[in-house]
Amino acid sequence: MIFRLSEEQWLNTFGNIFRVEIFGESHGPALGCTLDGLPAGFQPDLEDIVFELSRRRPRQSIESTARREADSFEILSGFFRGRFTGMPLTAVFRNSDAKPADYCGTAARPSHADYAANRKYGGYNDPRGGGAFSGRLTAPLVFAGAIAKQLLREHGIRVFSHVLRIGNISDLRFEPCMCEQPMLDPFFPLVAPNRRSAFEELFEKAAADKTSLGGIVECAALLEPESAFFGEPFFDGVESMISHIVFSIPGIHGIEFGAGFGFADLDGASANDRILSGGKTKTNNSGGINGGIANGMPIVFRACFRPVPTVMREQLSIDFVTGEETVLTPRGRHDVCILPRGCAAVEAAAAIALLDLVFRPVSYTHLRAHETCADL
Repeated sequence: MIFRLSEEQWLNTFGNIFRVEIFGESHGPALGCTLDGLPAGFQPDLEDIVFELSRRRPRQSIESTARREADSFEILSGFFRGRFTGMPLTAVFRNSDAKPADYCGTAARPSHADYAANRKYGGYNDPRGGGAFSGRLTAPLVFAGAIAKQLLREHGIRVFSHVLRIGNISDLRFEPCMCEQPMLDPFFPLVAPNRRSAFEELFEKAAADKTSLGGIVECAALLEPESAFFGEPFFDGVESMISHIVFSIPGIHGIEFGAGFGFADLDGASANDRILSGGKTKTNNSGGINGGIANGMPIVFRACFRPVPTVMREQLSIDFVTGEETVLTPRGRHDVCILPRGCAAVEAAAAIALLDLVFRPVSYTHLRAHETCADL
C-alpha cells in the first residue's frame, strides 16, 4: 500500500489566518472543532453561541429529523476565565441520541456519500448515518460560525439569511442595496412572514408522499464603510472563499452571487453597477464584490440545497460488499427539508470565510479622500 499524504496537507481544515478544523462522525461518541487564530483577550458571548446552535438544531416540526441532540458543547482548550487565550480553541459535542444500529447494513444509500466514501477509504470509513459526511457535522460548523459572527460585528460586519425558496413556494428577495438588517424570525426567517403557512403545507404534503424537498437560502453581509475592501484576487476572492466553505455543507449543490445566473439575461449596459459619489453603487448586480474584493455594498449570495437523499420509500441500490443490486429499505431519522435550519449553517460558513479574509494583513491602508496614488 502506498501512502501519499504529505505534512503540508491540511485535509480537514479551512482558512489561512482564522483556521477551522472539524472532526467526528454522526453516530460516533462525539464531534467537534478546533479553531486557530482567535484573538487573545476576546470575551465571547456563550449564550449567543448556544442561541445560534438552537437555530440549527432540529425543531419539533414536521420538516425536521426526529433525532434530538442537545448540541451542548464543552470547551477543552484555548479558553480561560471567560476569554480566548490566543491558543487553539477546541470544543466537543457529545452524541447522546445516536442510533448506530439503524446504519449497520451494507446497502449504499442513493445520492449519499456512502458508495464514494467506501471506495475512497477502502471500507475503513465510519458509514453510520453518513459518518463524517453527515449534516450532524454542521453543529461544530455553526459553533465556529457563531464565534466568527461575533468577531465580525467588532469589525462592523453583520451576516444574516432567510429562506428564499422551497419547492415551488418563494419568499421575497432581499433588497440588493439594503442599508439595514431586516427583522427576521431567527427560526424560520422570511422577508414575507405571511408566506410561512404555504411552506408548512408543502412540508406536510412531502411527508405524506414519503419524499423530501430542496430549497434556496439567500444570505447577506452588511458592511460598515471602514470594514470593506478585503478579499484577494483569483483564488482567495470573497466569492471563492465563501463558495469553498459553503459547498462543504452537506446537500449544497449550487451558489450564485448578486445577479448570478441572471447575468445570462442581461446585456453589459444593464448589468453594470453605476458607481455613485461616495463609492456606493446604484445597483448591486455584482453582489457587493468586484475582483474578489468586497466593494462596500451588501454581499449577497444564494445557496441551493438538494432534496434530502433519504426518502421513506424502498429504493434500488447495490451492496457495498457483493456489488449486487439490492432493495434498500429506509431506516433512521431524516429531515423532510433541511430548511429553515440550514440557514444557520450557511450564515456560519459565510462568517468563517469573511473573518479569515478580514484577519489578513492589507497591502495599503485606506487613502485619505484628497490623496491619490500619484501623491505617494
